[in-house]
Amino acid sequence: MWRIAALSGLLIGAITVPQVQASDWYLEPRLSVAASSRLHGSETLTSQVNAAGLKFEYFGEALTLNFDGEMQYDAVFDWTNQYSRKARDEYATRLWLDEAFLSWGWADWFIYLGFQKVVWGEADDLRVTDVVNPLDLKDFVLFDIDDYRIAQPMLRTESTLGDWDVELLWLFDFEPNQFAASGSEFAMPALDGVPLDESHGSEFGFRLSTILFDADTSFYAFAGYQDDPVFIAERQQVVGKYYDQRMLGNSLSFSLGDFVMRTELAWFYQQSYGTASFAREKHNTTQGLLGIDYLYRDWLITGQVSDRYISGWSDELAVPKSDAIYTLSAEGSLMASKLTARVAASYADANGGGGLYQVKLAYIPTSTWKLQLNVDLLNGNENNFFGQYKNNDRIWVSTTYYL
Repeated sequence: MWRIAALSGLLIGAITVPQVQASDWYLEPRLSVAASSRLHGSETLTSQVNAAGLKFEYFGEALTLNFDGEMQYDAVFDWTNQYSRKARDEYATRLWLDEAFLSWGWADWFIYLGFQKVVWGEADDLRVTDVVNPLDLKDFVLFDIDDYRIAQPMLRTESTLGDWDVELLWLFDFEPNQFAASGSEFAMPALDGVPLDESHGSEFGFRLSTILFDADTSFYAFAGYQDDPVFIAERQQVVGKYYDQRMLGNSLSFSLGDFVMRTELAWFYQQSYGTASFAREKHNTTQGLLGIDYLYRDWLITGQVSDRYISGWSDELAVPKSDAIYTLSAEGSLMASKLTARVAASYADANGGGGLYQVKLAYIPTSTWKLQLNVDLLNGNENNFFGQYKNNDRIWVSTTYYL
C-alpha cells in the first residue's frame, strides 16, 4: 500500500506542475502479450501475461520526472489449476514498476528521489558488489537481471569532486529478495510455511568512481541488511531472519590489447549464516569475480568466474565451502541490427553441480514492434541452484507494440 501511496504522490506532483508544454513531455505507451510453456510434462502452459505499460519523462527547467511501469494480467490462472491460490493472489494481477522518480539540481549536486534501480559493479548478470536492489525471483533468473531487479524508494545524490564521481544513497525501507510464491512455477519448497521477519529500517550506500592508471575504478560501501534469510530456531519453530550486512567493495574495468578485463571484489564484515542445527554464525566473507570480454566483428564474447571465501568455514554451516559460478556468452546483431541474439551458458559448481543454457532472440522490424523468443534449459543435481529446477525447461515468446 505504501508503494501505491508514494507513487501516487509522485504522479500528482508531476501533473500539477504549472505551465507544462507538450514539448516538455516524452510519452511511450505500450501493449504486450507474452506466454511461456514448459518443454515437457503435463499442463505445459506456465504463463500468459497481458500488459499495458507506459514510459514517460517530464523535462522542466528545474525538475525532471521519470516513470516506467506496467499493469500485468496473467491469464494462466484462468486456464489451469496447477498453481496455488497464493500464486494466483501474487501474480494474476500486479503492478511492475521499473522506475518512478523526481530529479533536480542543487549547487553541485544532482538529486534523485523516488523508486530507482542502482547497479554497482562490472558483472554481467552476476552479483558481487551489486547489493543495492533486491530481486524478484518469480521467474527464477531466466530473464536479464535488470528485468527482475526491484526498484526501491530512495534518495540518491551524485556530484563530481575533482576527478572523482561521488554517489550517496539512502534507501528508506529495506526489502529483501522476493522468492517465487509457494505453489508457483519456481517456488522453493524449503520456504513453504517458514515465517520471514522483514521488519527492518533504512539502508545506506556510498560510491566513488574515477579513472586510475587507465582503468575505470569504483569503490563501494554499503550498510544495510542481507537480501536472503538466515534460518534459525526461535520459540520452537524455524524462522527466516534478515541480519545486518556491511560491505566494502571495488570494481575495475580496463583494456588489455583486444580484450576488456573486469574484476569485482567485495568484503562482507561478519556476514550471518545458518547452521545445520538452525543456529546463527557470523563470518567475514570475501567474494570476487573475474570477467573478460572480446569483440569479434558484431559479436561480444564474454566469460566470467565468480567465487566466495568464508573465513572459518566448517561443515556445520548450511552453505557450501565454495560457491563457484562460471558463465560464457556471445551476443550480437544481425539483419542491419534489427535482430539481436544472445547465447549463454552458466554453471554452478556447488551441491553436485548444475547449469543454465539459454538462447535469446529479439527482432525489431519497425519502431513500433518488438518480438522476442527465449529458450531456457536447466539441469543438474536437485540440490544445486540450477538443478533444483531441471524439470522447468521452457520456451518464452513475447510481442510488444509501442503506440
